[in-house]
Amino acid sequence: MSVRTALSQEPLAWIGLAGVGPDDTPAARGWQRRLHWPMIGVALLSIPAYIFDSAEPGAIGHRAAIAIDVAIVLAFTLELVWMLRLTREPFRYLAGNWLNVVVIVGAGAAWAGATTEGLALARVARVAVAGLVLIRVVAELRVLFTRRGAPLLLGAAVLATLVTGALFYVFDPKIHSFWDGMWLAFVTGATVGYGDIVPTTTATRIVAILSVLVGWALLSLFTANIVAVFIGREEAEMRTELHRDVVSLRADIARLLDAEEVRVRAEMHAEMRALRADLGRLAVRLGDRLGDGAPPPA
Repeated sequence: MSVRTALSQEPLAWIGLAGVGPDDTPAARGWQRRLHWPMIGVALLSIPAYIFDSAEPGAIGHRAAIAIDVAIVLAFTLELVWMLRLTREPFRYLAGNWLNVVVIVGAGAAWAGATTEGLALARVARVAVAGLVLIRVVAELRVLFTRRGAPLLLGAAVLATLVTGALFYVFDPKIHSFWDGMWLAFVTGATVGYGDIVPTTTATRIVAILSVLVGWALLSLFTANIVAVFIGREEAEMRTELHRDVVSLRADIARLLDAEEVRVRAEMHAEMRALRADLGRLAVRLGDRLGDGAPPPA
């Protein structure tokens, strides 16, 4: 199978998340399962790295951002090299997982400490990378699209509001209380935007962008969850009705079989009685012939 054909059959290849193919080596598939969640966690570190990098050079936050960039580059480089070694088709893997290269380049540019506009684009790309990886995380949490997912979505919304509210309060000097940060997080995530409180620093504006993206995702999931509730209810009713029809059909078949069995038994008894009567008449005729001295019939 060519690389182009393989990629056309894998939708996630267009966003660089194809992974290994189902026909790849068992070792490659096994290591992909082992590294999946750890690499998602590493990719999501690009968000706090972007926020910490807004601190002054030499500050603790700036040093933390550099350390995170180093960790991201090393983790993704090692993962990419290891998977290219294990996979049966390295070029197909590289083409279908180009997002790993974007992560390495973006984190590497930030680590290098360049001051050009290209670095800003690389950092934005790094946040976009984390967002794309987050899409894959949400897509694999299928429980969110069922009736059981509503409490999880509510908890995720509350947690996102708490975290972003705390970030607003910590990184924006114009926000004087945690509750103001919570309010800004809520109106931003809900895309209401009253304008009474606004982010004023680069870090909090980035947090606002992430809050909007998370808000859109949660609202979309809530909508999908509501649809799943109605569809699930209709499906349950259809299953109940189908089960009832199957039970009724089985009962009808059982009655038909019982009636047929009764009829067959009645016919057999009638035939047996007729056969016995014929044998009795034949025995009488045979006895009469033998009593008259006539030879038995041939």
